[in-house]
Amino acid sequence: MSLIRTVFLFVLLSLLTLSTAISSDKVRLIIRGDDLGMSQGSLEAVERSFNQGILTCTSILVPGPWFEGAAELCKKNPGWCTGVHLCLIAEWRGMRWRPVLPWDRVPSIVDEDGFLYTYPDELFAKKPNLKEIDAEFRAQIDLALKKGINVQYIDTHYMSPRDLPYPGLKEVIDKISRDYNLPVSGYFEEQSGLSLGDVPIAQRLSLTMQRMEKLEPGLYLWVCHPGNDSPEHDALIHSARDHVKIEGVGPRRAEVTRILTSLELKSMVMKKDIELTDYKKLWLEKKY
Repeated sequence: MSLIRTVFLFVLLSLLTLSTAISSDKVRLIIRGDDLGMSQGSLEAVERSFNQGILTCTSILVPGPWFEGAAELCKKNPGWCTGVHLCLIAEWRGMRWRPVLPWDRVPSIVDEDGFLYTYPDELFAKKPNLKEIDAEFRAQIDLALKKGINVQYIDTHYMSPRDLPYPGLKEVIDKISRDYNLPVSGYFEEQSGLSLGDVPIAQRLSLTMQRMEKLEPGLYLWVCHPGNDSPEHDALIHSARDHVKIEGVGPRRAEVTRILTSLELKSMVMKKDIELTDYKKLWLEKKY
């Protein structure tokens, strides 16, 4: 190793160590916008949340009906921290999707019509084959890479990769992470507490501000779903009995976009000196 390269690596390591030491005394926040490619509105909302707001990551839904448009958007924005939203579930009434692989190659993860199941419990009750799950997840990542997406991490749609209830599924994801050299969202000991869930729309901004104000130093993950209030999103209603809403998701997802781009949220980030970060940065820190 040349002297110049040795000095360069020493300086880089020192800077990263210093950065980590400084960051340990700060609030660090990852804001992950899920379901990119689920709808046309998700493309517009995610782009606006990056360009006009403080979104730091987005997870692309490869089996989603608007994946092609989402892939083009990500190619135009290679600096985005984009992850693959590994998907086994298609949860909407009237809008379901199939796996990336031909469904007769993965029969244990689809219903009799070749569609992905609508809820994790429904899927896991069918005892899906782990080899088929592994093959489908890899096909989703491979298709994203083939389309030129700068994939930076992976996570899972509609279920947490840290607490998967199906035996062997976490091990499948861990091996995929190692094989593709991609981190898993949720594996950096991120704290939660900012996701809004079923909070009434009128209370969402004020509650977000209250929660942000109370954040103590540490690493946090805010999982959200940017969208817009459109006929497309207004028609989307969950299939699962315990998640069924009378109305579609349009107003709630539009409010997420409004909050992410709001002056109030940006001001709070500045007031608390919050460090906005993403998985590309965290993975680089971990490797060095």
